[in-house]
Amino acid sequence: MTTSTIRTSQDLVHRANPREILVSPPSRGAGRRYHSTTVTTDISPYYLDHPARHRLDLLLMTEACRQAALSAAHLFEGLPLGVAAFFNFIDVRLSNVDELVNSASELLITTTVQEMKLRGDGSPKQIVYSQEAAVAGSDTTVLRARMAVQGVTKGRYEDLRAYQRNGSAAPSTADLRATARRHDDLTEPDRVGRTQTANVVLAGLRHTDSGATAILDADLGNASLFDHDYDHYPAMVLIEAGRQLALASTGRAVDWVITGCHAEFPQFAELDTQTVLVARRDGDQVEVRCRQDGLVVTDMRFELTPMASRR
Repeated sequence: MTTSTIRTSQDLVHRANPREILVSPPSRGAGRRYHSTTVTTDISPYYLDHPARHRLDLLLMTEACRQAALSAAHLFEGLPLGVAAFFNFIDVRLSNVDELVNSASELLITTTVQEMKLRGDGSPKQIVYSQEAAVAGSDTTVLRARMAVQGVTKGRYEDLRAYQRNGSAAPSTADLRATARRHDDLTEPDRVGRTQTANVVLAGLRHTDSGATAILDADLGNASLFDHDYDHYPAMVLIEAGRQLALASTGRAVDWVITGCHAEFPQFAELDTQTVLVARRDGDQVEVRCRQDGLVVTDMRFELTPMASRR
């Protein structure tokens, strides 16, 4: 696959490891439109861990879109560095899947900023943007996305989190990593569309009449899931958990690919509280809810497409 040789800088996409950076530096287009190119060679092996072509990884595409928008907001829209940003919702749809899979070219992502409201301290009260992506050299759209983000300055972040936790400080992955132990009934990789156990994030998988249930059990030492230290489960880990459970609900993950996701994040998902996931399947649609102490922290809907010849 051809690639842009220049990745955007780590601070612009809030990533610590260069191999987790998936886009080139953005360029300015007309109006509030910005252009980025994906960089999907020499990337984390996490994104390559699939029984089929990794270009069909919705999480890879979602993270590339996140990085394209965030870097453009920092460079061109006045979003200062040093803010903690978190998602309200994410909606991503893949289309023209055959062209996406069979092309050797990178994708061109166009980000349109629809709304940008910053507080006096520069933190984002609301950022809403939409995106389209096409294979370089083609006019065919292979991805559409829309996302909404808010955040606070890092100086206010700890106070926010303590307030949400009734005054207690949230533990971080650095605090928990040394003593964390994974469940004995960790799900087999092939049941959730992975090949490596380290990339499985579900334990206690059980099939039900309407779908499946499981417990979130992400490896805190996985440098892709947790590129840097967090005091909550980030959106991409929750989407990966939902993706895995949606595939598991089919009974044969290898026969399906996720081509659409709508995810809403009404609450932070705490690291020190058990997260229960419940999937309900209706044809090619799977609803996945993540609950902590009975409270919905993430609500997701996934679209299934038969893998067929796209191996």
